[in-house]
Amino acid sequence: MFTPMACFKEERKMYKFFEPKRLLIFTLVFSVGTNVFAKNLSLEQATILALKKSENIEQYALDIEMAKEQIEEAYASLYPQVSAEIQGIRHTKAPVLQFNGTSVPVRQDWELLSSLTLNQIVYSFGRVGSALKIAKLSNKVQIKAKQIAEREIRQAVEVAYYNAILAKSILDISEDSLSNARKNQKALQKRFQGGRVPRLDNLRMESEIAARKPSVSNATKNLKLAYLQLNLLTGLPINTNPVLTSHLGSSFKKLSESQLISKAKEAPQVELAQLSVDLASKQMEIEESYHYPTISAFGNASHSGTGDEMPPRDENLFTSVSVGLAINIPIYEGGAVVSRTRQKAIEKRRAEVAKQRVIEQTDVELLSNVQEYNTGLERLSAAKEAVRLSKQAYELTRTRYETGGVTRNDLNDSERSLTAARIEVESIKFGLLQNKSIIKRITEEVE
Repeated sequence: MFTPMACFKEERKMYKFFEPKRLLIFTLVFSVGTNVFAKNLSLEQATILALKKSENIEQYALDIEMAKEQIEEAYASLYPQVSAEIQGIRHTKAPVLQFNGTSVPVRQDWELLSSLTLNQIVYSFGRVGSALKIAKLSNKVQIKAKQIAEREIRQAVEVAYYNAILAKSILDISEDSLSNARKNQKALQKRFQGGRVPRLDNLRMESEIAARKPSVSNATKNLKLAYLQLNLLTGLPINTNPVLTSHLGSSFKKLSESQLISKAKEAPQVELAQLSVDLASKQMEIEESYHYPTISAFGNASHSGTGDEMPPRDENLFTSVSVGLAINIPIYEGGAVVSRTRQKAIEKRRAEVAKQRVIEQTDVELLSNVQEYNTGLERLSAAKEAVRLSKQAYELTRTRYETGGVTRNDLNDSERSLTAARIEVESIKFGLLQNKSIIKRITEEVE
C-alpha cells in the first residue's frame, strides 16, 4: 500500500544512498578547483598579471589619454574660430525715431538678424605656441611616469617572486636539517648497538630534533607569507600556492660600473625630472608673453532685415560684409603679469634643484647596488665552497661518530654548520637578484 509515510521512508533510503556520493562529487569538484589555481607561474607571467592588475598603471593610461586630448585642444587655438548667429524678433511695438515732431518707424513688426563671424589669431608672441608645447610636454610627462610605474611594479614582482623561492629553499633546508638530526639519532643507536644507549646522549639527540622543529614551522609560515605577498601583487587568489617555475639561478656575471653609470643618465626618473624643468620653462615663457600684444584678424558677414511677416521679403533683406585686424595691447595690469612670471621662474628653479637631487640619488642607488652585487659574487663563491666542505665534513663526522671517533657535540655542530652554510648561499643569491632588479629598474641593461 502506497502511503505518505512509506514515500517518506523510501526518500530517506535514497538520500542515505546518494549522500556519500554527493560528498565525493563535492570533494572532487573542490579538488579540481584547487588544482586549477595551483598552476605553474613563471616570473614573466607574474609580471604580466601584476601590470594588468595595477590600478596605478590604469590611472596613468587615463592620464595619457587626457594629455592627448589637451594637445588637441591646444591645436584648436591655431585654427580660425567660426560662429554663426540667427535671431528672429517680433516687435509688439516697433521702435521709432522722432523727426520734427513726427514718429518715423525704423523697424516693422518682424525682424531677422543673421551673421557669420570669423576670428583668427595672427601673432601672439609665442603664447599659442607655448601652450601647444606645454600640452605636448604634459603628454610626455605622463608617458614617462607610466614607464616608471611599470618598472617599479616589475621590481616589486621580481623581489616578491624571488622571496617566495628563497622561502621555499629555506623550508627545504630546514626539513633537511630535521632529517639530519634524526639521522644523528640513528647514528647514536648504531654506535651503541651492542649495548644500552646512554640516557643523557639520547636526551640530547631528542632535544636536537625538537630544536629544529620550530625552524621548520617558522620556514613554513614565511613561505605562506611570501605566497601571500606574491598573490596580492599578481591578483591570484589569496590562498593560492603557485608552482614557481623560474629559479634563483646558479651563475652570475660581474657588472661594469662605468657602463652602467653612463646608462643612468637615461633612467626614466632622470628624464622625468628633465621634462619637469622643460615644462616649467615653457610655463614661464607663456606668462612672459602676456607682456606683449595679440594680433588677430576678424571677418563678419550679416544678412538682416525687417518686414510684416517672417521671414521678411527678399527686397527688405540686406547683406553686409566686413573684415579687419585687431591689436590687443596690454598697458597696465598692476604688476600681476610680472608676479606670475616670477612665480614660474621660481618653479623652474625648484624643478632644476629637484632634477639635480634625482640625478644624485639615482647615481648613489646604482653605484651602491653594483658594488653590493660585485661583492656578493665573491661572497657567493666562498659560501658555495663552504657548503661543499661542510657537507663532506658532516658525512665524515657522522661516519666517525658511529665508530666512536668524535663526540656528540662534534656531530651536531657539523650539521649546524652545513645548514647555516646552505642558508647563507640562498640568502646571497636572493641579495644578488635583488641588486640586479634595482639596477634593471634604473638602467634596463642587466640580464
